[in-house]
Amino acid sequence: MTIISKILDNYYSKKTGKGGYVKIHLDMDCFFASCERAINPRLRNKPIAVGGRSDTKIFEKNFTARQLYNKNRGAFVPNIFYPTKGDKDKAFENFFIDKRGDKTKIRGIITTASYEARAYGLKTGMTIRESLLLCPRLLVLPPNHLLYHEFSHKLFVFLKLKIPLVEQYSVDEFFADLRGWVKDEDLLDFCINLQQDILKKFKLPITIGIAKSKWAAKLVTSSAKPFGVREVKEDEWSNFIKNMPIQKFPGIAKGYKRRLESRGIRTLGEIKNAKNLFYSWKKPGIQLYRRVLGVDNEPIIQETPRKSIGISRTFDPIKQRCEIRRRVSILARNLAYTIIKLNLNPTSYYLSIKYENFLKSKHRITIDRFFNEKFFKFLMLEIFNETDIYKAQKVKYIGISASNFMEYKQKPFNLLTFEKDIKFKKMGDSIQKLREKYGIDIIKNGCEI
Repeated sequence: MTIISKILDNYYSKKTGKGGYVKIHLDMDCFFASCERAINPRLRNKPIAVGGRSDTKIFEKNFTARQLYNKNRGAFVPNIFYPTKGDKDKAFENFFIDKRGDKTKIRGIITTASYEARAYGLKTGMTIRESLLLCPRLLVLPPNHLLYHEFSHKLFVFLKLKIPLVEQYSVDEFFADLRGWVKDEDLLDFCINLQQDILKKFKLPITIGIAKSKWAAKLVTSSAKPFGVREVKEDEWSNFIKNMPIQKFPGIAKGYKRRLESRGIRTLGEIKNAKNLFYSWKKPGIQLYRRVLGVDNEPIIQETPRKSIGISRTFDPIKQRCEIRRRVSILARNLAYTIIKLNLNPTSYYLSIKYENFLKSKHRITIDRFFNEKFFKFLMLEIFNETDIYKAQKVKYIGISASNFMEYKQKPFNLLTFEKDIKFKKMGDSIQKLREKYGIDIIKNGCEI
């Protein structure tokens, strides 16, 4: 909890005997599509979608990566990605169509669809091929993540000028605390004006939900879309959730849904009388129960320490292990570059493999060593050799990540490897400077070529 949050808590506790919480949730409408429309007005009022596909260019031997982008922070903000620029990259044919001999195949899925496109039945996660069958007039755009993250960052800066406590939850979602900043009777007008200011300044439509707690406000937002502003007061909350299906609430996914429906609970209103059930599920159940009732009083988190950072790729199934290990090494180099750039020292490492026939394998290891690229690459390859238990199967996905950073977890380094690690760290720092100046691919391992 921040110092500002504590001051406000103390103030309201003394004044009213309880916390005076007023939270808002801001969610951009069709964010990626809206960003594209903001820079290209000709796309407005047309069925458009932004598609995505796994970027395997990183594994090409002549690939030169552009600068990694890592300005935004949030619970569901991607750790790293490669921004793409240029009309050639933006062409539908170059991004979504694969031509192999006589065969042509449309690849990719929908990541965001405008409301005009959704009217045809398009949904996030649907294949582009299927989407074009439903809506032949659909304009499918390759993603421009640099544009989306720049809009997101500028919006975050703008919101912090308007409101003291703002939390970036994802690339297109924010929470904010208005207690002591806006009078109760002015809440709705304040949010309507904020919505119009964002539309005028950024040309981006946004929906805002107002409630007593963060997760209550998020639920209100979903009921106000698109481009709405809605307030649900504390004494209206029970009636608001009374007949709402349980899966509507953020945090009730398929697992909780099955558990609750097996006990005859199908609406959020029925949860209030199931306190003993939720409390029997310990901390996660108690937290969810309080969130549904709107009494969780969870604070706005302005800045949180990084818990993990990772990189992954999905590709056409490959059986040759030498090629898979080459790709592991490439992913490790790119992730190491970002870890060093952010001045982090992880102590836990994770590798995940997905095979062609729905088989999976994963492994995690914790080592208290001084981080350097050479050690990291060697470790990832060793973990891969141990994790790859289905050697007869083709591999279609590799993911690696690092967590438990030393700056947040005070532990001594391994003294037996300390001198060697320091030596390789100095060498890595020199390589990092070259990569900062000339690009990530200026220096590669021999096994990557």
